[in-house]
Amino acid sequence: MGFPSEVGKMSDSAFNATSVTVGDLLNSNQPTRIVVPTFQRGYSWEKKHVSAFWGDISNPSQPKPFFFGPIVIMRQPNNIIELLDGQQRLATATILFSVVRDVARDLKIQAANDFAALLQRDFIIGDEGVRRIEMGETDDAYFFETVQQDPSVKRKASLKSQRHISEAREYFLKELTQKLPTDPLEALQQLKAIRNSVRSDLVMACIAVDSDVNAFQIFETLNDRGLRLSPPDLLLNYLMRVAPDGDRKQIRKSWDSMVTAMGRRDIARFLRHLWVSRYGDLKNIGLFPALRSRIEEKKLNSLEFVLDCGTEGSNYVSLITYSEEHLGGAAQVVRSLVHGLGAQSALPMLLSCYTTFDREEFEKVVRWLIVFVTRWSVFLGLDSASLETLLFEMAKNAREVPADTQARKARLGIIKEKLRKAAPGDDQIDSSVSRLILPVESAEYIIRKLSDAMESKTKEKLTSAESNLEHIYPQNPDEGTWGGDESQSQMEPYTWHLGNLTMLGERLNTKAKNSEYPVKLAKYAQSELIMPRSIAAQYQFWDRPSIEDRANKLAPRLKEVWNFDNPSRV
Repeated sequence: MGFPSEVGKMSDSAFNATSVTVGDLLNSNQPTRIVVPTFQRGYSWEKKHVSAFWGDISNPSQPKPFFFGPIVIMRQPNNIIELLDGQQRLATATILFSVVRDVARDLKIQAANDFAALLQRDFIIGDEGVRRIEMGETDDAYFFETVQQDPSVKRKASLKSQRHISEAREYFLKELTQKLPTDPLEALQQLKAIRNSVRSDLVMACIAVDSDVNAFQIFETLNDRGLRLSPPDLLLNYLMRVAPDGDRKQIRKSWDSMVTAMGRRDIARFLRHLWVSRYGDLKNIGLFPALRSRIEEKKLNSLEFVLDCGTEGSNYVSLITYSEEHLGGAAQVVRSLVHGLGAQSALPMLLSCYTTFDREEFEKVVRWLIVFVTRWSVFLGLDSASLETLLFEMAKNAREVPADTQARKARLGIIKEKLRKAAPGDDQIDSSVSRLILPVESAEYIIRKLSDAMESKTKEKLTSAESNLEHIYPQNPDEGTWGGDESQSQMEPYTWHLGNLTMLGERLNTKAKNSEYPVKLAKYAQSELIMPRSIAAQYQFWDRPSIEDRANKLAPRLKEVWNFDNPSRV
């Protein structure tokens, strides 16, 4: 099996994928050079990834060959194959080859020396000095000296990626020296077996693309074990590639600062939300094509975009962590919107408004967004795509608010009225409430806020944090209870109905569990919360008409709590 001959060619309808082994890719008989893009991040595999790799190679019970994951490549001039994804795996294979080479030489027999020389020539550096893989800017010199050069040299690692390279070599060296037999010939046979396994048993799906845009599309959908190249990595590669030389150092520094601020959070999602917040809905274009188009049209440059990322990354983290330090009183309402309601599509709007308005003004916008999203998504279950389109448009417009105080207040009013106009009205809530099945992810938020409203009009007394969401007709009734199978089948669709849910103290909730209604009725009557006590007072038995009747009675509360003119309870 040779290196895929159709590299760089694509069909009109699908990406080409060819089955290749590590030996196919690193074989020095191939006329191509495998090059990691200059600005791609460094070697990232930690001990756990290297250990998993070694386990695949050394485990005799592991079926051979086995799938080693996809790689993504793009042909460049002069027989260069650009390795857009797969650096970690091919670099790790090369590191292991280098350790096998060095251990073989230490056996001090001619056959082992010959084996080491062939391994070096065939899979690490060919006869003409062509390296089988060339690493990116941060690691290439270190990788050559400590791994590929024969004999390799000791060199102090100055970067995290270089430390990972050194640690991978040390791990393989320890594993090999501990497990090889003392007899040189037997040890050589085992080293040959390891070489054969790495060369032939690790099979990858080699995906050939003909542009950065196609690569970005693939990276947005591929999901594989290990630290693979992600859409943000490819994005940085492109930004660095098209930037003037004088901007690259600052681009790298600002990008690294943004990555540090984001920690383990989803950087790809942040970049999409930032783009929408600043430039509008991506629709079906995708982030990478949109960015490339804007850069090519000279409406944006790499440094400008990366500086935006660095400036707003910390704001985004404050929003998704509900930071009271940075958001003040708005922290809990942001939490209700993003976590309680699961309104991820509101994040670009939040980012715009947090950047534009002061804390008090920002909190008003968040409360109006909660009212809007609750009425639209929860009470009426309307189209999420239309909601997203509206919020994305408003996010971009919110960036254009002038600094003048009066003008900013006027724009606040415009935001409120636009949301009010788009939101379902009170009459729509009245007509839908008897059929209102709450989304599982937002049910507790809705019922807790209704319970709070019953406890106190002045919010002096709220539902305790220890109280839990209680299904009056239970989610998992015991066999034969609640009227038997036929009655349970009729009640089951009402499990998450607005009328079938209440808040209940943790102690009573635990005791009630799956009990039938007469038992629950007595527990509800003992509750410290008004909501379950009102159920006990109004309903002597529990069936579908009872659930619908209670939902209708809650309708005024829904309109009272999720109210644009007085959203203080959301």
